[in-house]
Amino acid sequence: MMASSSKKRIYMGEFNLLMNGTTYLPLVSGILRANAERDEVVRERFQFEPFLFHTDRLDRIVDSYENPAVATFSMSMWNAQLSLQVAKAVKQRYPDCLVVFGGASVPHLPKDFLAAHPFIDLAARGEGEDCFVDILNRLAEADSFAEADFDDIPNTSWQTSNGEFRYCIKERPFERDLDTYPSPYLEGLYDDLFTARNELSFQAIIETNRGCPFKCTFCYWGKGGLSRKYRFHSLERVKAEIDWMAEREIRYVFNADSNFGMHRRDREIAEHLVESKERCGYPEKFRTCYGKNTDEKIFEIGKLFHDHGLEKGITISYQSVDEQVQTNIKRDNIKLDCARELQRRFNDSGVPVYTELILGLPGESYETWIAGIDRVLGSGLKNQLFVYICQVFPNTDLAAPDYRAKFGIETQLIELLEIHGRVRTDEWVSEEEEIVIGTKSMDTESWRRALVFSWVTMTMHSLKTGFFVLGYLVDRFGIRHSDFLTFLSEARFSREEHPILSAEIDAFEAKIDRLLGGQGRGCVMPDHGDIYWDEEEACFLRLSADFDAFYDELLDATQEFLDERGTEYDRDELSAVFRYQSLTIPRSDGRVSTRVEFDWRVHDYFEALFSTEPMPLEAGKQAVVAMQPDFAGDLPRFARESILWGRKSGTMLARLEAAEVAVSAPRPSAARDSAAGGSPDTRSSVPDTRPR
Repeated sequence: MMASSSKKRIYMGEFNLLMNGTTYLPLVSGILRANAERDEVVRERFQFEPFLFHTDRLDRIVDSYENPAVATFSMSMWNAQLSLQVAKAVKQRYPDCLVVFGGASVPHLPKDFLAAHPFIDLAARGEGEDCFVDILNRLAEADSFAEADFDDIPNTSWQTSNGEFRYCIKERPFERDLDTYPSPYLEGLYDDLFTARNELSFQAIIETNRGCPFKCTFCYWGKGGLSRKYRFHSLERVKAEIDWMAEREIRYVFNADSNFGMHRRDREIAEHLVESKERCGYPEKFRTCYGKNTDEKIFEIGKLFHDHGLEKGITISYQSVDEQVQTNIKRDNIKLDCARELQRRFNDSGVPVYTELILGLPGESYETWIAGIDRVLGSGLKNQLFVYICQVFPNTDLAAPDYRAKFGIETQLIELLEIHGRVRTDEWVSEEEEIVIGTKSMDTESWRRALVFSWVTMTMHSLKTGFFVLGYLVDRFGIRHSDFLTFLSEARFSREEHPILSAEIDAFEAKIDRLLGGQGRGCVMPDHGDIYWDEEEACFLRLSADFDAFYDELLDATQEFLDERGTEYDRDELSAVFRYQSLTIPRSDGRVSTRVEFDWRVHDYFEALFSTEPMPLEAGKQAVVAMQPDFAGDLPRFARESILWGRKSGTMLARLEAAEVAVSAPRPSAARDSAAGGSPDTRSSVPDTRPR
């Protein structure tokens, strides 16, 4: 056997995000290595060096390489520029090193990519386990890297030492039995990391199958990433990997399946996750992409996870509810009725649901976008609506020139500032992402209006600052959600009298100017922690500096909105709704318990409003106690627990309970009459909305 010192060294770079001392174990590198080490030639001729698995300073990463024979890079959006710069520096320092790139961000037709980056010798496309072994065997056969011949290796392209581009058109058949590839977890490839890098906390990715039947044009799975037919790991292996993660106290597990819950066996996997948590306490959370067209299996799994605290919320991904857009993005085989029925059932069961929409998809107009959000909110969504700006990824239809031309897609490269990731320093390599800023059906100015509207919607509805007010206005006066939301997003209120609301709309507009200038999506809020926030989250944190003043302004703006429409309303009733809304929002310096007495049965009303049996808002004494954590003015903790932990899990609101009230004299008849509609001459002055 060849001595270890004479073996050729392999370095594997898979630079995952580093988030406050937490990062993912390098699954791709692990799978490739575990499979390669089955090969006798690889074991005899090569030596794998420790994984390079998280973002860091360029010089620090490059200094980790010592006389490499092979340097591999798993290139994704969040590490593309870092991977390229590391590879370039390694090639300059070690010109005889074979540099191999793979991953979702490497073009499947890489001629231009390789020409632009001549330090890359070989690019792999699709699944890489088998072609990686072939590459190492070819290198082992040659006396030197310069003499190696990599022709005719399926799923690869390469350029010779004189710069000639070679492309193998062969596509390797997909391996049907995924257990053919050893598990890096069960093979012990990560065990040393828990001692060598004990300053880090690790998250893990688990893959139970590969394949996706859908062809979504914005998704790598839809075109470049996976086969249409499913292929599976055995249940025994999946369970063993879950046990491995639990035994090593992995708190957060991400599932890489495209449609978890679509298969009958997924229920058994879910039950094993629950058993593992009950036995070991881990994993604490399990994040997955749920299936698109199955409701009963997903409902059962989602409720099981919720009952055992394994999920932060169930995802129901519409992306768009417009039928033409669904056709344009090849998503018209996904049944929206299934998603709506799931949402209703989860609501009735108290399971938090969050829905995703993508702004800028081909065929979407400003009008269909607003109508779509009305449709989603009107269907009874209780928890979260997430609006994402459409991103363009390599190897998708959305990135193809003919598809872009057909739908008039306009894009902008912006700096990648990873939401909830650590704020980047100047020492780190900057990354970038490509976002859609206009199409034939939605020009850039309309996109701008739609984005401001979306941020207002998420601030009011998703982050709950106006959730109960919106519900009341829609129920009481029969308006659409968008009627009030556009009133705010278009700043149709008196700007001089509403400086807080005006400042937030101006902040949204300024943010869009920066996006169009190439700056990133993430917002820095130094007082609230060293991470990036979404724009609507930054708005929430800005408002939290004085929620009382914000609700005073919002109440006044709501009255202006109703007056503008000629709508009759009772000011006492409206004021009670605002006092309740304000009471639900935790304060960074608020009391742990706050008791408020109302002259309207607002708590009963809102408890029933989003159920299948709503009730009218009636006059009557009711006391409500609001309980929240004692943040004691700790702004980073307030932001972390309210948004990071609470947004998807449905726990960001104060916990409200009805309490007994002392018997008092009945309300005057005029006030009771006003509850049924009221008239201008019965309106009273508006009391202070702040909880006391």
